[in-house]
Amino acid sequence: MKNLTETTETTQQNRNRLSILVSVFDLSLEEVSKVIGLSRPLLSRVLHGHSGINHEVVYARLEKHLPEIIAKRGKAFFQVEAVAVERIEELRKAS
Repeated sequence: MKNLTETTETTQQNRNRLSILVSVFDLSLEEVSKVIGLSRPLLSRVLHGHSGINHEVVYARLEKHLPEIIAKRGKAFFQVEAVAVERIEELRKAS
């Protein structure tokens, strides 16, 4: 069985990961909550460290639906330079 310190550290790390996920991918808690099937207020309480919440259930759902959550991102993760259409056609013909 986990001790309290391990549980607290894991919860803090997961909260940090959730915060980073939302920030990096420009997501709203509303978008994330819809994907994982939990309410936005509940997700907000998790993010802000409120007690009395079954964090394991929340983080299990986040993990399960991570690809769907990332697909909802509001901005691109990688920066890619624009390529002229002509260049794409050249590359396509060459392959």
